[in-house]
Amino acid sequence: MREADRREGVWKFLTYTFILVMVVLTIVPLYWIVIASTLPEEAFLTAGTAPQLFPGGEFWANFSALQDRLNIGFLMFDELLGTDFGFLGAIANSVFIAVVYTLLSLVICSMAGFAFAKYEFRFKEPIFYTILATLVLPIQLLVIPLFLLMSQLGMTNTYWAIILPWAANPLGIFLMRQNMKSLPDALLESARMDGATEFQLYYRIALPTMKSSLAALSIILFLFQWNLFLFPLVILEGDKYTIPVAINQLVGAQRVYYDQIMVAATLSIIPIFLLFLFLQKQFVSGILAGSVKE
Repeated sequence: MREADRREGVWKFLTYTFILVMVVLTIVPLYWIVIASTLPEEAFLTAGTAPQLFPGGEFWANFSALQDRLNIGFLMFDELLGTDFGFLGAIANSVFIAVVYTLLSLVICSMAGFAFAKYEFRFKEPIFYTILATLVLPIQLLVIPLFLLMSQLGMTNTYWAIILPWAANPLGIFLMRQNMKSLPDALLESARMDGATEFQLYYRIALPTMKSSLAALSIILFLFQWNLFLFPLVILEGDKYTIPVAINQLVGAQRVYYDQIMVAATLSIIPIFLLFLFLQKQFVSGILAGSVKE
């Protein structure tokens, strides 16, 4: 019995040690980005100096330089107000695009997942696996066709050019299908006998039971749109850029503005951190809810 307890203690120690190491490896880079945003530019240009572990006093100076360097507006207000917002405009663009995209994609993915999980129709399996197959397509392969399509539709340099092409997210459809399959068919049949329409089955029965899964998927979709870089770079003009594209403008052919990049990176982390902090319990339970056998 003592030998078994000793082995269990060793495994717990190794497990906690591994978790602690992974936490440190995750937090230290984020911590240094925040610290680096408060340092003067000279701190990045002096070779051989040890990295500073405590904040400096240059954050607002770096932020002001970042604002002055970027000429970016908020698509909804820059023409009305006749001004630009600097990097704050990029943040506003990213937040608005990511929020609208997430809400729209949640509706589309949940409806598609419900259909694939609870209805039988011709070519159901081939259609579903074709949708999954699109996950392997690199975005570089899609940029030119999507740009030509958006150009023909007159949507270049608009929010919808970034939102619509990815609204039916294949990963989101897959996750919602897996979670919808756990919904008892008897519950749906009972509702049908009570006179519920098919849309009421989806809206009043399926969706309320999928709150955790929807929260988990919302974080995944938000992160996908938040980090999208190549297509916004191609389809948007310079004064309408999102955060990833705006940060890329700080990397020049002859100079890299490290201090301003660190400020921009620090500010871009905040919305993601708040979103995950708000939905962390639902995220974990929602991810585990999809691990069911068919």
